[in-house]
Amino acid sequence: MSVAPDRGARSPRASGRRGMVWLTVFVAVVVGASLALARRGGVVAPVGHPAPQFTLPNLQGRLTALSSFGPGNIALRFSSVNCTICDPDWAVLARWQALPGAPRIVAIEVGQPPDVVGVRLHHATYPVPVLIDASGAVASEYGVRTLPAFAFIDRFGRIVAVQSVTTRTGIWPDATWLRFVGRLQRADAAPALGGT
Repeated sequence: MSVAPDRGARSPRASGRRGMVWLTVFVAVVVGASLALARRGGVVAPVGHPAPQFTLPNLQGRLTALSSFGPGNIALRFSSVNCTICDPDWAVLARWQALPGAPRIVAIEVGQPPDVVGVRLHHATYPVPVLIDASGAVASEYGVRTLPAFAFIDRFGRIVAVQSVTTRTGIWPDATWLRFVGRLQRADAAPALGGT
């Protein structure tokens, strides 16, 4: 009795080639993104170093600088109106900002101009400032790779953490938020870079 070969099965050699193709695509994307960032002159600011300064428009089109929110701890929340899990839970952000020792939260909408963001967010009341990073340049400078994400800046202007929100709801449990607030408070106790 003869057994017909399974036409759907792949040889180990074909599977290996497919793996190499995916690896090549992955490396090309990473290298391409790095080159694009370098061409723009951007450098991803590492944790512990000064936070990149920026000026972005708010929902009314007025330019607002990062320095206008200090001195003090700041949490930048990067999101996008095009992201299905990025729709901010404004009530949660307001509650977090009201906690003792909490940083000032600033929402940064990435990838769309102010008029588009305004139309998409027209129904909300904003307990935190909303700025527009239409080009995504500020998000890139902070090393944000996926949305939504937070960047935490201590009162000395240093980046303490940059972390994506990896929950299905796009918002962290309170315990996770409090863990990052604790990191900011510990950073406050450390001397500033350069001995300020």
